[in-house]
Amino acid sequence: MDLLTIGLMLLAALLHAGWHSLVKAGADQTVTLAGMGLVASVAALAALPFVPLPPTMLWPVLAASVALHVGYKLCLARAYANGDLGEAFPLARGMVPLFATTLAVATLGQVPSLGQSLGIGLVSTGLLMVMLERQRQRQPNWLLWSAAAGAGLAVAGYSVLDAYGIRLFGTWLGFTAWLIVIDNMVFLTLTRLQRGPMLWRQLAATRWRVLASGSLGLASFCVFLWALSRGPVGVVSALRETSMLFAIVLGVLLHRETLSVARVAGALLMVSGVAAIAWTAGG
Repeated sequence: MDLLTIGLMLLAALLHAGWHSLVKAGADQTVTLAGMGLVASVAALAALPFVPLPPTMLWPVLAASVALHVGYKLCLARAYANGDLGEAFPLARGMVPLFATTLAVATLGQVPSLGQSLGIGLVSTGLLMVMLERQRQRQPNWLLWSAAAGAGLAVAGYSVLDAYGIRLFGTWLGFTAWLIVIDNMVFLTLTRLQRGPMLWRQLAATRWRVLASGSLGLASFCVFLWALSRGPVGVVSALRETSMLFAIVLGVLLHRETLSVARVAGALLMVSGVAAIAWTAGG
């Protein structure tokens, strides 16, 4: 993986933390996620005339990926309804690099190098340190834990599946455009069935939050899939989850969350992991 990809993935991590912060701050996380998808779909629809139709063999991959993406959003909304940003975010994302690396080795044969393995391990350790710090201070919140675990497994699963789909399709842009449109239309339809006609009034009332979070989410996800077309799933996932660094800062500045020693130590480990991955790329 080259330094340009690493730099863009760190930018994507910042955007990723930004849209999570906006979703958490909203009154109804499911509605905000549905609105985000609507914004992303409008942009992706503009790209469809310029990309080929998915081949027949790709439709099962797209269907499975959409199921995982929709499941992730449902679990994420439930996690944010039961915990704050600094608690739900690391719980949902803490195990993703390890899960994704293991799945990529087993299914795609992507074995990371020694330096990449060190970087993935450091990022994962930092994430887990932040994840476990909040849980030691209180009784386990099983609703939060189950929702976050579901979200983490879904992210690891769709990361590997999307990497495979991009390679099968032959172009990251074509796969990305079709995935965004189908995924978000399915989620919007499910939300409309659940909320009824009032969904449109809720989206209109929060239109600026929806527009901002949708734009951040679209940019972040596009960079993520582009990076999956260029590098190993485990490394890309580890870089993406450094969004926890930015989530810690946003949690303190915007949500009045406490900056603990464990969070600072976890952040330093994540920075060290990124440095190890960058050193490998530079070498």
